[in-house]
Formats: sequence, C-alpha cells, structure tokens
Amino acid sequence: MKRALLFVKDSEKAIETSKKVEEFLKKRGVFTEVFINLRGSKCRLNLEDKNLLLVIGGDGTFLAGARLVAKYRVPILGINEGRFGFLTEVEKEYAFEVLDLALKDQIKLQKRMMISAYLKRGKIRHFLGDYLNDVVVSKSTIARMLELDAYTEGKFMMRVFGDGVIVSTPTGSTAYALSAGGPIVYPLSENLLFVPICPHTLSNRPLVLPSNFEIKLINLSPDGMAFLTLDGQKGMSLKKGDQVIIKKSKYYCLMYPNPKRSFFEILKEKLKWG
Repeated sequence: MKRALLFVKDSEKAIETSKKVEEFLKKRGVFTEVFINLRGSKCRLNLEDKNLLLVIGGDGTFLAGARLVAKYRVPILGINEGRFGFLTEVEKEYAFEVLDLALKDQIKLQKRMMISAYLKRGKIRHFLGDYLNDVVVSKSTIARMLELDAYTEGKFMMRVFGDGVIVSTPTGSTAYALSAGGPIVYPLSENLLFVPICPHTLSNRPLVLPSNFEIKLINLSPDGMAFLTLDGQKGMSLKKGDQVIIKKSKYYCLMYPNPKRSFFEILKEKLKWG
C-alpha cells in the first residue's frame, strides 16, 4: 500500500482539486495526508514513510516540494494548478489517468540533478540547502551595477559587471536563466549553467560546465547591494567579500513525467514554437 502526501498550493482551485485527488487515492487504498503550502510555513509531517509526493499547484509549489523530499528519495508527481507548468507537467483533466499509471509503476521515473549552495562569510561556511532550479546573485533595490568575481575548480574564470549571475541546473534552464539569455538544456542532462545577467561587458557569455565543477562567486560590491536568491523562494542580503559556493548535490529530484507529452512538446506549447 502506498502512502502519499498531497502538497498543495494555497489557492481555492488547488485545494478543490486536492480534495478530488484525495478521494481518488482513498478508493485505491492509498493512505493520504494533506499539507497546504502556506507562505513561510514548514511541513512537520513524517516524510520518511511516504511513497509519493503529489504536488498540486504551480512550478513554485513543485520546487518547494522537491526541496522537502529529495533526501528521502520520495518521487514527485506534479498536477498543474499554476501558470507555467514546466515542472507540474500533468494538466488536471489528465490527472487521474496519469496518477493511475504512476500507482501501477507504469511510468519511468526521471532523475533531475539538484545543486547545493553554501555561503562563506569570513572563515565560516554555512550550508544553505539543496535546490532544483537555480542560485542567483543579483543586485538589490539599488539600481547600480554589481561587481562579482567568478571562480571554477579553484581557478579564476571572469569578473562580472552587471545585474548579477545565475547558476542553474538543466531543469532551471527554462526558468530565470532562459529569460537572461541562457541556453535550454535537456532536463535529464547533468551540467551547471553559468549565466550573467545583463552583463556590462558584452563578452561575458553564458557557459555550460560539467556537473562535477564547483563554482564560487565572490561579492565585490558594498554591503547590501547584492542579494542571494535560492530557487526564487529563499534569499538574503550579501556583504562585501561574501562567497557563494555552488556544486552538484548528492540528492536528486525523482519525478514522474507526463507520459502524454515529451519535453519538446512542452517547450512547443509553453514557448509558442512553430
């Protein structure tokens, strides 16, 4: 018997859909618990005994769910009740059909690479967490150019003058990195994307790096000018000299894709290709 956690966006439509999904699962003998993802709230339910995380919401809800269960190796299925649906691939009209296939183990799980982020301030290095999309150092509300030094594998790579830098996973290549001019990378690839944001030096171009590289960003701007954002949902102000270190996580996001649509069909739909 499977044990599922319904991780639900705090919206009327998502909550209504979650009730229908819960009823569907109970009829199939699946024990369910429901958590409404309120802003700033923490899930205190037991995750170690779960066989499935059902995300009902948008891509932001999916990212929060991925961070929650990655270390427990709980697979995720996303039902779209948001705007974009790059991660919550299953539209609700097909939810029960796809969910039934997942319960019967008739969908092959995907392993999506995640990244670990650290902040080194002075001599102390803090672990910040594991993230599915991206780690971003960008300018704060003051509209001045940031100055960052970027290193990889201990070697100086470039000095960035501009609005900041995005370090992204392949999954995150269709998020902020895409809008900043980065490449689309197939989500099952294992690479790190380094994407300068509006660089003043136009020769600073996006890079695709091996997944085993470690990237270090050193903030050279005055205190409070730079801001660190993690998966677009968590963040903090940086001080001059702070080092943000990003590398491949030891954890993966395990997710059930929509068997009715390939990645390229999703791109065609979302990006209005031909």
